[in-house]
Amino acid sequence: MKNKKTHFKTSVYLLILFSGSILYAQDECKVLNPKLSGSYTGGCKKGLAHGKGSAVGIDSYEGRFSKGLPNGEGTYRWDDGVVYEGDWSKGERDGQGSMIYPTDGQDSIVSGIWKDDVYMGKIRIPPYKITMSRGVIRSSIRQINEMGSGFRVGIYQAGRFNNDIEEFTMVCDSGEEYISGRFYAIQNAILPYSVSIKYRTWNALHTSQSEVVFEFTINDPGTFEVTLHN
Repeated sequence: MKNKKTHFKTSVYLLILFSGSILYAQDECKVLNPKLSGSYTGGCKKGLAHGKGSAVGIDSYEGRFSKGLPNGEGTYRWDDGVVYEGDWSKGERDGQGSMIYPTDGQDSIVSGIWKDDVYMGKIRIPPYKITMSRGVIRSSIRQINEMGSGFRVGIYQAGRFNNDIEEFTMVCDSGEEYISGRFYAIQNAILPYSVSIKYRTWNALHTSQSEVVFEFTINDPGTFEVTLHN
């Protein structure tokens, strides 16, 4: 009977300890903007708000987070009633968005492009931009689906998929890497995101190798197809 009581007490202790650890882990999920650091519900990674979430402090924010800061699409409400709906990057307004100012019972709206928390005007950001192309004969980027946020890369040589690729690397600001058939791909990326692709390839006659570097930025939502010809 004594052993059973001891076993029961040990189980209860472990349960309380485990539950306490879960609560502690939730409490430790921080939002780094002091004006939002009241309560938080949502995704968490390494103790910081990450993914979709909602934070309420002096101000409030609902949308995407990354490393404890608004990052991606979200809505921020200041304590004076002003609202921003749009894109964020590292805690700052960055991308397309609208500021909504309540004035005498009516809303005054300013829409356009923000960069580093500064209004740039009604400038249209291109859907993508190629920033580096070396060792590529020709390339193309096109949107193939309005859904999702990511891309796939097809590499060709002499009209066929290039099978002579070595030391391939693909680095993206965010998202999840996967392979779809012969395509290298990224899904669930947070806009805007930058990509760097590097690899070595043989020429069509298999007599020499060249190094390829292709870098680009995607600014629009949707799924894109990137085509490289060597």
